[in-house]
This record gives sequence, C-alpha cells and structure tokens, in this order.
Amino acid sequence: MQVMSMKYDKVVFFDIDHTVFDPNRHTVPEDTVKAFKALHARGDTLIAVATGRALYMLDVIAPVLPYVDVSITINGQIIAYRDKVLFDQPMTTAMIVEIRKALIRHALVYGYIGAHGQGISRLDDAAKAQFALADMPLPEVDALYFRKHRVYQMWAFASKAQFAELAKDLPDYQLVPWLSDGFDVVLTGRSKKDGITFILDYFDIPLENSYAFGDGMNDIEMLAYVPNSVAMGNSKPPVKAVALHVTKAYDAGGISSGLRHFGLIE
Repeated sequence: MQVMSMKYDKVVFFDIDHTVFDPNRHTVPEDTVKAFKALHARGDTLIAVATGRALYMLDVIAPVLPYVDVSITINGQIIAYRDKVLFDQPMTTAMIVEIRKALIRHALVYGYIGAHGQGISRLDDAAKAQFALADMPLPEVDALYFRKHRVYQMWAFASKAQFAELAKDLPDYQLVPWLSDGFDVVLTGRSKKDGITFILDYFDIPLENSYAFGDGMNDIEMLAYVPNSVAMGNSKPPVKAVALHVTKAYDAGGISSGLRHFGLIE
C-alpha cells in the first residue's frame, strides 16, 4: 500500500453527530471549533472524521472542516484524504436486490446512500422529521434509486422488534442501529473500524498512537478497537462501557476536555 510522504505521528478519529455536531443548535459548539484548531496547530496529528454520513453531508461541520484531513464516510465505504479519494467500494446490484427484498417483506420505508445524494422508497411526514432532525437534505423519492446511481449503503426506519427480525433475515450484513428508530445496512468487513485500519496502514501510524471520540451504537466497534478511546458524556451505557475514557457531553466541552485528558491540546 502506498504511504503518504507527509509524516504524522498520531491520528484522532471523530464521530460527527452528537460528538462534534450539536443537532439541537444545528452547529458545532465554539469550544469544539477551538479544540480542532489547537489540535491542527500541533502539525504532527492527523485529524479524521469517521461517520455514517456521506461526503456531501459534511457541511454541517463547516466550522471545523478546514482542520479535517481525512474523511471516513458512509461507515467506511468512501475514504478521502483532503480532496483525494483513497478508497471507494459501492454495493453490488445483487447485494442491493437481496437487502431490498428483505426490507419490502417487512413493509419498511427504506433508502439508499450514494456518493452525491440519497434515495428513499417513500417520503412521509415521519421520514421528513427524521431528515430535519439530522440536518440533512430530503432524499429523492425513488424506490429503484440503485438503477441510476452507485449505492454504498442502505438503511430503513424500523422498530426494535423489526430490527431483530431483519438481523435474522440478513445474516451476511451488518445492521447498525441508530439512536432513533432505524438502522444502516453495511457490508460485512466495511465499517468505521475497517476505515480506521485502512488509514493507520496508509499513513503508517501505530495503533497505539490513535485516538477516537464517539457516542453512538455504531461507534462501539471503533471505540473498542482504538486504544485511546473516548465516549461522550451523552453516550448510552454500552458505548461508555467500551471506552477507555468518558468525557463531558458534546455541548458541555466534551471534545476539548477529552483532548486535554490525553495531552493532545493545552
């Protein structure tokens, strides 16, 4: 694997929603912006986001984007270093058809994530509310979105009971639950953790020099893998249980406090 000529000694991976991004105020807290700026000023530390969002959805963290070097997006399906795409792995049509059939059997509202947009099977008021909550643009209504676009991930709105049933129906895929009623369908072997492994290898950074911040159930694997892991104070107990350190909530200086805990900023 090619290694970048620029040498970084450390890397910090950040989840976005409820970690860097404040969904209630629809912005990045000022304290977090200052923390990113200070971390960037070190010069020896790679700053990365690891998220279920696609590249085109990162505008919600615009105040810190100038300091972000690496974007691990769509749970590891597309990885970029600044303006250069390093990894790109869409789903195959056969995979999409298999997943779609299972979601239709359970009469779920489902969707697709592409590199530049999303598709949804139908757009009702509940779906609109979910997209507004996440500060995301409304998707294109097209149940056959995959016929015209490369698809990297699928998702669906579902109850916990429906989620459990789908997990049985789709044993060859990872179903990652959201904080709210829904889940992502991710390729087995492609996740935030796999994206992190790719970046560590690409930049030749030892695992012990990696740090990660997260809050959601889809961050558990990442936080369990990265040795210097930080759960946000607003995380649920299972997330806090796997992290090395628990910091304050995202809207209470959690990022800056966590970085100071490890001596990464003053």
